[in-house]
Amino acid sequence: EKYVPVLCVFGEQPIGSEGRESDEALCFGRILPLLQDLWNYCERVYLVVLHLIRQLASLYSKKNRKKSPLTAYLNVRFAPIWRTLAEALGVLVQFDEIVRQNEAFSNCATVFKRMMRTVRNAPEKYETDGPSAKRFEYLMQKLEGDLLDDLIFQNCVDREFDERSCDILVRDNAEFMAEFFGSLGALYNFYMTDNRVEFNKRYAFIGYCGLFVMYSTLFRDKLRKDAKYVDLLGKVWTLQKQMPLIHLGNTYMFHIGEWLARRIPDFVNATFKTRNADISGSKTALLHSLSDIDGIIMEQYNKITVWSARLESKPSIHQDHQDVINGQANLLVQGIGHAWNVSNLLKSFLLVHMAVDSPFTRDKILAAMRLVEMLKAIVATYHRKSTTIGSLQSLLVDKACYKISRLISPLKQKLEHNQQKLDDAQIDQLSALELILHVLQGAPTRTHLLVIKLALCVAQQKTANPLIDPNALVEISSYVRHLELISHFQGLVSEACDCSILYWFEELLDHYFKAIVKNPELINSLPYITMALHDAAPVLLKVQHLSEAEALLNAFVKCIIDKIDTEITHPVKRSIEDELRLHIHSVVLGSDSRDISKIGHFRDWSRFVKLPTFNFFGQQVSFRAAITEYLDEQFYNLTAISSHDWKTYEELRSLAKEKYDLSLLEVHLPGATIEQGLDVLEITRNIHVFVGRYNYNLNGQFFVEKPSTTKSNHLHTIHIRHVSNSIRTHGTGIMNTTVNFVYQFLGKKFFIFSQFLYDDHIKSRLMKDYRSFLEQRDDYKGLYPFKKAEKFLKDIKKLGVTEDGKSYLDQFRELVTEIGNALGYVRMVRSGGFRYISESIKFVPDLSNVVSIGEAAEKGELPEHTVSAAANLDALLNDMITKFSEGADYFKMLEEVFYDEMHKEKNQHLKNFFIILPPLMLSYVEHIITCKEKVQKKNKEATFTDDGFALGCAFVLKLLRQEKQFDGLQWEEGWNAYYDANLEVSRAQIEEGWNAYYDANLEVSRAQIEE
Repeated sequence: EKYVPVLCVFGEQPIGSEGRESDEALCFGRILPLLQDLWNYCERVYLVVLHLIRQLASLYSKKNRKKSPLTAYLNVRFAPIWRTLAEALGVLVQFDEIVRQNEAFSNCATVFKRMMRTVRNAPEKYETDGPSAKRFEYLMQKLEGDLLDDLIFQNCVDREFDERSCDILVRDNAEFMAEFFGSLGALYNFYMTDNRVEFNKRYAFIGYCGLFVMYSTLFRDKLRKDAKYVDLLGKVWTLQKQMPLIHLGNTYMFHIGEWLARRIPDFVNATFKTRNADISGSKTALLHSLSDIDGIIMEQYNKITVWSARLESKPSIHQDHQDVINGQANLLVQGIGHAWNVSNLLKSFLLVHMAVDSPFTRDKILAAMRLVEMLKAIVATYHRKSTTIGSLQSLLVDKACYKISRLISPLKQKLEHNQQKLDDAQIDQLSALELILHVLQGAPTRTHLLVIKLALCVAQQKTANPLIDPNALVEISSYVRHLELISHFQGLVSEACDCSILYWFEELLDHYFKAIVKNPELINSLPYITMALHDAAPVLLKVQHLSEAEALLNAFVKCIIDKIDTEITHPVKRSIEDELRLHIHSVVLGSDSRDISKIGHFRDWSRFVKLPTFNFFGQQVSFRAAITEYLDEQFYNLTAISSHDWKTYEELRSLAKEKYDLSLLEVHLPGATIEQGLDVLEITRNIHVFVGRYNYNLNGQFFVEKPSTTKSNHLHTIHIRHVSNSIRTHGTGIMNTTVNFVYQFLGKKFFIFSQFLYDDHIKSRLMKDYRSFLEQRDDYKGLYPFKKAEKFLKDIKKLGVTEDGKSYLDQFRELVTEIGNALGYVRMVRSGGFRYISESIKFVPDLSNVVSIGEAAEKGELPEHTVSAAANLDALLNDMITKFSEGADYFKMLEEVFYDEMHKEKNQHLKNFFIILPPLMLSYVEHIITCKEKVQKKNKEATFTDDGFALGCAFVLKLLRQEKQFDGLQWEEGWNAYYDANLEVSRAQIEEGWNAYYDANLEVSRAQIEE
């Protein structure tokens, strides 16, 4: 468990990534600590095997034939010790085969050694010294020779086992050789005949082959003409016909014939003349035997179905309690046997195709997935019965212990009855029986079970009249094995149903997922397949050659999720949409437009919708949710494009509910404002066009289109609510974008503004008028004379006018108006932002006391994605509350941006701006009066508002800091005084005219009377 998974995944790269040569050296460097640990582990196994062989050789020797304390044990065969020895050798064989078949070890080691030569040649560059580099390189070469050159097992059996100084002989010990051979025969019979319990015997045969090769190596010279050995070798050789390939991990396999031919070639070559044909023929025979895989799977399926039904059925009330317990115990063990049979079939099926380079057809892939499904169905059955099994497990353990005690107690009493006449062997037997009874009173741990097995071996000595009857011995051994199975039940089920091999055959999943779409009845197996893919996680998480241990697993999970989406979810949801559309079209057209002869196999897409949601590495996979979301999005978007088709999509929604039980959203557009108006982003991008085509209303904060700029009979308007709707569509970020565009626009307009005031005609005239005003200020009573402004307006017109009759001052007025319109647009966007925020935040009950939802989610220990969503909501609320309470003064920002530039020395001519305002205002008054008079006449030049001029003048005065200077002109008082005087004169003239008129009429009347 510690070493094999790491060795199996070494060299694996995350799916979709490509390794480089530098990565190979880095990978090998990361796994070096584990290899060193493995090196020490192998040395420890070598030492244990060495001492065990010497101890057994000391026990089974000539010197113990005479009277000694060990004489009684010469007739004892310690089968558990030999099985444990075989397991230890099997582990070494497994290490050898995995490292040999994993090419990444040799490739990475070669690159790493090349790098170490570079380090040795320039040690100071790598912060080391020459001796340390040479010592490391030497250890590296020794490690490579011991671990990476297929010598792990061979180094164990080639050791010198004889210890003549202690009078321990192994190779020349005839008694030990006979016991060794007898144990090999007994183990072979045990593995081959006891099929009811040793379900994982395939792995046991790896160790058995190792034990057989050790025997062949120790007694090589004595076995040349041994007929019994040749017969046993023949039996072991024929095992490759029954088990040609044994899975080791990854895609690595153990072939008995190939391995024996490599380890004991002299015996194999001398005994089997057709060895190569036997080896290749065993693989071909396995492939041929699996040609009818469907029949084999059906047979296993029937067995598992019957087993599952019996396990989940309730016992009859008339059934005996003991019979119920015995039946449940047999069913628990039987399920593990079925699992091992299916697991071996699956692994053999996959590996044999790889071994003989046979391609996987679609039917073969489906057959493999059915085997996987059966394995996980067994796990699911055990899981459903876990409560019953948990309560039953203790009863079964107690019963097995009771049965063993019941069989052992009479034997103990028999020996105790003749206790005075017992020899040494019988005393040992009595002690062994007492030890068994004592251990049975404790928990059935692995150590206790091993003690029971060893004591049972001592009690059953090889004598003419054995103490335990052979039938009773078989019964006791059966209960011991049942006790072992039941006490370690969960681990055995997990081992038997492990499907981690699927990680290395993930390419098959593409074809399997496609087959599910073609045959929807297979969809019910998908949760079992994804459950099987979870088995790869423990192996992948033990990777040590990558910088991140989770890299392989994360890439694998992403790959499978993407494949499910690509190969199943997307085709299914499109097919369901097409099915719904064709059904509706056939109703509308009165007949089905599809060609039934070309449809082929009918597919029931409702199976995907009915499949319950399942979990895959923490991600919820739900076809119902995916299909519902897809149809909601499609129907809504298409309804938004063609709103007149909403009834059709409403019918599709109803059909989806009726046919697939999908609860879709209503497809018609939800109740909301349709007063979107012009888009803010579009206006912002074309701000230079907008300010010239629209007039601003300061009080109402809206823009109205100029009639002269459109041929339509209707005028567009832009209001705060339109801006708010656009912000709701695009987000608050467009407010900053608007300010940036307006800033660029104002920069260009202020350049033209500066050029106009810098003109000699304008600049000199302004300076002259201001100087004249200052000189005659007392005469004018401090009021700027209206006549002077009027004269300036007339003189400017003399400089020339455009084709439409506009003077230079009129054009300057329009420039200021456009500046004011741009500023008015910024003001309106700011107000629209406030309106949007106020509408969005109205659901917060108390802005002064907002509860943190993120903190509440963390305290409630909610899932990570829920906590993240709550934190995002908190951030959004805080941002909106800040904007709502503080806002942003965009006018001040624009003023600060242009202030420094406008007050530079080169722009001193701008100081005369306030003097041009009186004539500029006269021009604006004439313009607005003319426009308002044309409103009644429905003229294209008519308008009723143009407040951009006032806003532009105010902003420029503020920017140039000329408010006090303009106030010093007292233009408003002068304007009012001028018009008040004109009004009095007009009234006097009117009154005088009316009096003359009445006097004339009176004279006429008198003359008429006189006549």
